Amino acid sequence: MRKITNYLFSLILSIQGCSQNKQSQTNINIENDNMVKETLISQLKDGDSTPLGDEYESHNYSQKDLDATINIINKILVSQGYTFPTQLEFNHKIKLILNRIIDNKSDKKYLYVDLYDKCNRDEVYSRNPIYNGIFIVKNNYFITSLYAIPELIDYQKEYPETKSIEDKKIIKSDSYWTKELEIPHWKDIKNLSQRRYFNKQRLISRNKYILTDDKSQFPWLVTHDKSFMRSLVTDFGYTEDKRLLKWVIENTDLPLFSKFAETKHLKELGKLLWTKDCNGEIRVHQNTLDLLKEMSTPNENLYIMYVAEYLTNIEHLNANKELNDAQIAKIAAYLLTWGEQYKYDKHYDYNQMFMGYFWNFMDDGTYDKEFKKNNYYGLPKFKEWYEAAKKEENIFEGYENYLNDEPQPLDYEFKARPIK
Repeated sequence: MRKITNYLFSLILSIQGCSQNKQSQTNINIENDNMVKETLISQLKDGDSTPLGDEYESHNYSQKDLDATINIINKILVSQGYTFPTQLEFNHKIKLILNRIIDNKSDKKYLYVDLYDKCNRDEVYSRNPIYNGIFIVKNNYFITSLYAIPELIDYQKEYPETKSIEDKKIIKSDSYWTKELEIPHWKDIKNLSQRRYFNKQRLISRNKYILTDDKSQFPWLVTHDKSFMRSLVTDFGYTEDKRLLKWVIENTDLPLFSKFAETKHLKELGKLLWTKDCNGEIRVHQNTLDLLKEMSTPNENLYIMYVAEYLTNIEHLNANKELNDAQIAKIAAYLLTWGEQYKYDKHYDYNQMFMGYFWNFMDDGTYDKEFKKNNYYGLPKFKEWYEAAKKEENIFEGYENYLNDEPQPLDYEFKARPIK
């Protein structure tokens, strides 16, 4: 009898617990819905100033606007089969691809990633296109841009009671303008449904690609989200996805040159070769160098010639003093080791084009000192090859006078061949 009584007591407690949990969840859902509705009303009152251009934003966006979209975005992702990663997986992917470390002990809900300035940590709550950033939603395990609610849901259908808000004209004044402005209502934006579709697809594709390794999203992203995908490599230094890396290389403007490669093209090449992290650490991308080798042959050697040109101009490219001697030395060490391999390959036989030229014309001992100080960065063959280059006769002797002191490691008759 006592066992039956205990069982019934436990059952009653369990039922009460379930009832309380359901009530608690109901309260949360009501709170969220109220927050969405309140924020939506505020956004509808201010309209959408996007059609007016970049100078003016009619709604003063804040964290509250982002907060109101989190559950909406969560539902969108779930409906499209997004598998949420574990905390460990999420943190790892964010560090690997966006080079940000998540502190799960911090009360901060979001980390802002500025796609124009990766070292900026100040949150920017604006949809104005002069800004471009994404938010890492720490506790929900996804990333998102800042969206207005009408850009994500059919608000007229889901919140029909808000219809009257858009019956009145929206007139705003601003210090940038000499007269008052009439702001378009969200309901009058002609392409709003297309914007919603695009925003949802971008949300889904970015999160699935970055956080769940869903490579099926790649074609859509490199077609419709090119700037973001390119920035993963050129700004954040992500080179682990060979398919992405190759796409970025092939879509980098590196035209043929007969004597000198232009500075603007060499700078774009530099974004592929190395990344300077916000703590000043230099990461030279071995994955990029390996792929450039794979994409090169004796008859299709444009990439090899561009790396040689880059080394020859490395100090000139640093005219804005972005790098110190130690940082330049590290970049040069990796590129020299990569390039010097071709000297010892009979199919190329480039002689002194890399280390020989660098030692004779670029290194007054400053970089040599850095190489030794850093134990040659653990690069196989680097010390052996560089010491050998020092002992060789300089085949460029007098050649620098012909070039009027302009750096140029290549025979002036050289014609670069295109990569097919």
